[in-house]
Amino acid sequence: MNDSASNRILWNLAAKNGLLLGLFTALCRILSQTLSTGEASAGMAVLNLIIWLVQFVGCIFLMKFFMERLVAGHKDADNRDTARYGRMLALTSSLIFSSAMLFDVVFLDPDMAGQQIELIRQLYGGSLDSDTLELIGKEGFYPKVMFFSNLIYGFVYGAILSWILSRYIPKRDPFSSYMDKNGK
Repeated sequence: MNDSASNRILWNLAAKNGLLLGLFTALCRILSQTLSTGEASAGMAVLNLIIWLVQFVGCIFLMKFFMERLVAGHKDADNRDTARYGRMLALTSSLIFSSAMLFDVVFLDPDMAGQQIELIRQLYGGSLDSDTLELIGKEGFYPKVMFFSNLIYGFVYGAILSWILSRYIPKRDPFSSYMDKNGK
């Protein structure tokens, strides 16, 4: 693929498909959090596990689908192009996912931040110094940390997944260099 044209094409596709992948992941997470606000039970734990599995397998399937669609639309795309596209897709989808989770914590469920901070204080309060406890208690600390940790985790997960998938997309023909142009 031509470098300048391919970068524009790949970023455009990554932005569109990253939006879909990020929203899918965010909806799964928000659904899981919404169901978890009720009474804890074994049924809720199983339901949350099912939602997590749908999210995990769905992300893999969507990444593979988008990478295969890139190859189907651009016959000259090779494994290096699909790996680069996968990293771009990982970045855009993790940005969308992190933004959606930030929106959820700041506007939809602001009490969750307070609950998480209180849980951190209960679990680690004895081993943290007073400066760290003060930092954790500051307004806006939890949403910032959550945003950047989701962004980094989502990008690393997606980059590793795209690296694995790009090794097989497009499929390589090991005998292609032995054939001439007529296929003989």
